[in-house]
Amino acid sequence: MSETPAGPDFFIVGAPKCGTSALATYLGQHPEIGMCPHKESHFFADDELFARLQMHPDRRRKDPEEYLSWFQPLKGRRRLGEASVWYLYSPGSGARIRDYRPDAQIIAMIRNPLTAVPALHSEFVHMGIEPERDLERAFALDDERERTGTPTGFPPRSYRAAFAFAEQIAAYQQLFGRRNVDVVVFDDFVADTASAFAGVCTFLGVDPGHRPDLGVVNANKEARSRRFQQLVKRPPRSMRRGIRLVTTERTRELLASRLSRLNTRSRPRGRIPPAVARGLLPEIERQVRELDELLGLELGSWVTDAERAAGGS
Repeated sequence: MSETPAGPDFFIVGAPKCGTSALATYLGQHPEIGMCPHKESHFFADDELFARLQMHPDRRRKDPEEYLSWFQPLKGRRRLGEASVWYLYSPGSGARIRDYRPDAQIIAMIRNPLTAVPALHSEFVHMGIEPERDLERAFALDDERERTGTPTGFPPRSYRAAFAFAEQIAAYQQLFGRRNVDVVVFDDFVADTASAFAGVCTFLGVDPGHRPDLGVVNANKEARSRRFQQLVKRPPRSMRRGIRLVTTERTRELLASRLSRLNTRSRPRGRIPPAVARGLLPEIERQVRELDELLGLELGSWVTDAERAAGGS
């Protein structure tokens, strides 16, 4: 075998709004682990996913040298990791990871679509990706978007497609082997974060006794000014041209991130509309069945919660 790449040997591949930011933050505190400082780099995104992710037509792929340079300050650590939540959705991205690192370990985090869909919708609205601010109306567009396409920067074909966990995990198991794919259930992660973290450490072969600061990461948020947020995320072409003349790409990324944070406030998530719960219920029932067959997970509470929400009680 050729020389081991000087980059990540494990990947948190998703899913979105399932606790990946928190887990990446906690793992980054472990003295034996170095996490890529750029979460959501999606360096290994296949061509279709990369195109879907782009909110700016002039956004370029990072070259391998630049990507690997992010890990140089971390190369003394036993394990190196990267976290990009749309890899799980995209088996083509998994194949690219396998080509780079056939022995990579994969961590997938899953969550009841009943709560994951509203969380993703809220995130997309905040980012200026989702033009429909009302969750029920946005979810009702799923079938149409499957046929005609999604808004710019919207990675999955639809909200439902984002959380087809059984199919997605099975694809990664085929690529890397069952024992190299660890699945963390969001409910368990929230209920006992320390134990879930220790389990991931055991999977990665590092000290499970390390105790990180388990503070809240990536709480639900909204833009103070939607217009300003759209300007930051998708500036007009003339403005982009002028800014590019006087800044580096890294400076632009940092500036956009800082401006977005200043325009953000935390907001408790509202009640799930019964129509959304009813629309998700058949998919949740299927996912629970298939995840039990694939992984032996008992997730019947997902169905119970969806039935309760669908009834409006």
